Amino acid sequence: LADVTQKGDYIRQRVSAMPHVKEVRGLGLMLGIVLEEGLEARKVADKALEKGLMVLTAKTLLRLLPPLNISQQELDQGLNILENALRDI
Repeated sequence: LADVTQKGDYIRQRVSAMPHVKEVRGLGLMLGIVLEEGLEARKVADKALEKGLMVLTAKTLLRLLPPLNISQQELDQGLNILENALRDI
């Protein structure tokens, strides 16, 4: 459980500093990303998928639901892809 909490905190910190991110909310590794007004979550999700990262959407939110046993390397790889997708929008 401590590992999941640490990874969740790490994701929140990284995602909060990304462009076009207004807020990150959720618990543990189940996170929702609120985007700036006018940005469509579906377009960001499509851009991330083009780059090799699958994220979910829930209305206007991006949803992150990584497995609990995700490695730090995989986490960094996915967050880098998400950041690049947000920069390209």
